[in-house]
Amino acid sequence: MILRKVSKKDYNKVRKLFKRNQLKMIKFNRWNDLWSRNPALLNKKKWIRGWVIEENKVIVGHIGNFPMYYFLNGKNYICSILNGWVVDKKFRSASMILIKKYFSQLNIDFFLGTSFGLKTSKIMEALNVKKVPVEDLDSSLIIILKSSSIIKFFLGNKTFPFKNFITSFFSIILTILFKKRLNYWENKFSTQNIESCNIIDNKFDHLWKKIKLKKKNTLLFQRDKKWLKWHLGPFLKDKKAWLFLSKKNNEITGYSICIEKVNFKKKIKSALIIDLITLNDFKETSKNLIGANIQEAKRRNYDIVEFRGFNKENRSYMKLFKPFKKKLKLNSFYYKSKNKKLDKLLSNDKYWNPSYIDGDAIINI
Repeated sequence: MILRKVSKKDYNKVRKLFKRNQLKMIKFNRWNDLWSRNPALLNKKKWIRGWVIEENKVIVGHIGNFPMYYFLNGKNYICSILNGWVVDKKFRSASMILIKKYFSQLNIDFFLGTSFGLKTSKIMEALNVKKVPVEDLDSSLIIILKSSSIIKFFLGNKTFPFKNFITSFFSIILTILFKKRLNYWENKFSTQNIESCNIIDNKFDHLWKKIKLKKKNTLLFQRDKKWLKWHLGPFLKDKKAWLFLSKKNNEITGYSICIEKVNFKKKIKSALIIDLITLNDFKETSKNLIGANIQEAKRRNYDIVEFRGFNKENRSYMKLFKPFKKKLKLNSFYYKSKNKKLDKLLSNDKYWNPSYIDGDAIINI
């Protein structure tokens, strides 16, 4: 076996590795843009794309690695994002070689992974990599927009006799039982000061300066124009994302970002709220932005609106709409820092507000 750095030419071989392991690989342009258009690397800064393990010229293992900038307490931090850690079953013992190589990088303030599964999360814990210490990262808050989606969402891929009939029957029963709750979100918010935003432009640079001052005690992915365009560009181009702004006296007081997430196995199309930032009137502004997203998702014929991650405060705003709660298999967010001061801060949940805008959580959607 040979361990070496990932090159641009490896894409097709890595894609085949993903396919052998029943995983979806993003398209080449999207994959290459993780580095070629990454704002942290536009100054020709060198960065390793990751590492692969080869056996007889076949890639049997891969771990990806791209940078993101974060901000906390007036300081900028370089974060290494773990992406696409996959190893063929026959070579699983080599998984440790890849992950140890990844964590051996120098000049990184902290490492972040947001897509771990049950098996890989156990490896993280064995290596003393820490879970992001935020309550309820192992659950989603759900607003159901179509009654037929209730059973599909909670039963998932389970098979049993007469499934379609039973699913339809119980959907009707649950719709009757939960009618008030299913429609509770309606008329609980105002869109008077809410505007749709179709372009990420210079106003987000101005807004980021305000966010850094207002939210300086929260670890935040850099949300200026160049970083948001890099991260959300593919979704906006395919019209699978939308943004809402909250304005007061012609000043932006907050914004939200929602993207499309399709579960083809369950046949459910979700609107996933991945960002919610407010600068004042926190409760009212947040409530109106969330409500606007639910309304837009219904207009676009989505099955559900999903709210994953976030801190207690932001989740409390979502709970104003009486959502259902779905337990996930695990908290898939893990981090590690070699910076002792930063590591001490990150061990406290008050510095976190993690969502699916962080790490690679939306990369493979």
